[in-house]
Amino acid sequence: MAKNNDINLELSLSQYVEDDPWVLTKKLSDSDLCYRAQLYLPKQEMEQFILPEMENDLVRKLGAGVEIKLRDIDSVNDDSYTVRLKVRNGQYYLEKGWRLIKNDKGLKTGDHIGLFWDKLTGEFKFKHFKSQSTTIHREAGTTSTQKKKLKEK
Repeated sequence: MAKNNDINLELSLSQYVEDDPWVLTKKLSDSDLCYRAQLYLPKQEMEQFILPEMENDLVRKLGAGVEIKLRDIDSVNDDSYTVRLKVRNGQYYLEKGWRLIKNDKGLKTGDHIGLFWDKLTGEFKFKHFKSQSTTIHREAGTTSTQKKKLKEK
């Protein structure tokens, strides 16, 4: 029988706001969607929100590129894609697999997408916000939920 002082229980709070987990958002440009496009990811959000949640070994291998899963949370079939995440000259981007996603989702210039790293499953979660009218912009790491609360004060 274990004594109370023998139990090691680690709890951590998620950095994500429960109703707004999309810590990395991007408005898609023509260059994100052209034939040989790579999806460049916002550096500040990658380094502030994504990399700290990833396994250290995975982060160390980003220079050579790592294959990761990207799960489409809007899919009724729970679709996932394999993409290659790389860093070069301080720029983080998705290459292999991105073209399939953009084609399957019918992504267009001006559409917004959101990503967050799910530490439990070791994969990106992906959401297509469909239109330009969706408000999902970030200011200095502030989520739309946090901004709404600030406005109410």
